[in-house]
Amino acid sequence: MSAGTPRQLCPAERLGNLVVLTLDRPEARNALDIPLLEAFVAGLAEGSRAGAGVVLVRATGPVFCAGADVRSDDGTATGRPGLRRRLIEQSLDLLGDFPAVVAAVQGAAVGAGWAVAAAADITLAAPAAWFRFPELPLGFPPPDSTVRRLGAAVGPARALRLLALDERFTADDLAGLGLVEVVPAAALDGRARETAARLAALPVALLRDLKTGLSAGKRAPAIDRPPSKGQP
Repeated sequence: MSAGTPRQLCPAERLGNLVVLTLDRPEARNALDIPLLEAFVAGLAEGSRAGAGVVLVRATGPVFCAGADVRSDDGTATGRPGLRRRLIEQSLDLLGDFPAVVAAVQGAAVGAGWAVAAAADITLAAPAAWFRFPELPLGFPPPDSTVRRLGAAVGPARALRLLALDERFTADDLAGLGLVEVVPAAALDGRARETAARLAALPVALLRDLKTGLSAGKRAPAIDRPPSKGQP
């Protein structure tokens, strides 16, 4: 980035029918402040307007996303209280509107960061990745779309545990529930790009119809054991 050039907090790559969006605020563990969220939402909206069928969400640095940046302004300072929360919900709604979404999770995905990963149709995670929802103990409800999505994927009882107890889950824990696929760290970005590119090569209308049909018929997997709590 040259001197005087505004930094892109969420650079976008357009590769045919695929949009690659990269959360790029590694100095803050990619925590979602309003500028990053506005850039993320803008990238998703532009991809949707351009007719892209597939989105790949990735991140720079060792952390995928530390969640909402609660140390930053939530919009109150500019006369828009609650803006950060609305932008998070908007980004999740936009992700849900694409025929296919892939997420590459290389490290921690906390709160809204896990919500972004959970909004993907295919979530690939490095072995060191871990996931946690601290919202309820902090006095905030998880995003509505995340509650619905996890409830449909793993059933109400398991979703309650994932969302309510502020437990840390490993990539292997979530792989056991069918929520992620564990990929070696060195291969994660390449596998995510390859997977997204293969999806993007498919007819968009058919891919959208398939996703709609799968969502309508989604039910919880039959897994006998609850996920183990990951060690810090």
